[in-house]
Amino acid sequence: MKKGCSIALLVLVGLVLWFIYGLSTVFDPQYDKAEIKQKIGGTLVCSSVYNADHHSWQYDVSYKYKTINDSLIDIGSGTYYGRNWNKDEQLINYKKWTILKTGGWIGTDKVIIGDFKSKQWKEYEFTPESIEKENLWLKSNTRSLLGWCCSETFIDKIGNGKIVVNYKFRTSERHTKDYETRKIYYEISDVTGKPIMTKIE
Repeated sequence: MKKGCSIALLVLVGLVLWFIYGLSTVFDPQYDKAEIKQKIGGTLVCSSVYNADHHSWQYDVSYKYKTINDSLIDIGSGTYYGRNWNKDEQLINYKKWTILKTGGWIGTDKVIIGDFKSKQWKEYEFTPESIEKENLWLKSNTRSLLGWCCSETFIDKIGNGKIVVNYKFRTSERHTKDYETRKIYYEISDVTGKPIMTKIE
């Protein structure tokens, strides 16, 4: 009987220690790496750090492009906050520019645009603030509550030098479910590579 009690006690202590260890490490960073074959050729080498807390989680991803000659080119980084990283990013060519769509901060997407010859890359994040300071938006006289929870600016599609962004914004102070959406159209400048707002629907 005593032997059985001792074994049960040891098992119980082991379970408690395992539980305490699990709690102490559940929010430790987790590291991952992915190599994604690209339709344009070469490989996108992605290194990520996953962090979580009691409220949300995020993937911070850094990107490098591995050419067919195995040389590595730094491109930039993205963040998927509160959403999964699908490990499916694809580089898109447009004239001399190469475009990578990735996550921005909370509720946003961004693009990293550059060219392999100069090895210069710039990030353009589509945020409510960047959208609403544009002349086209100001002229539209759209009523929105800038800075109120929880707006979203996610890229719908990219192709032929054009980017379409879905912008969801709050319209009522009292009603938390009152939102409107607009499609924001951009064209990538042939000269600078910067996305320029051209239309709002």
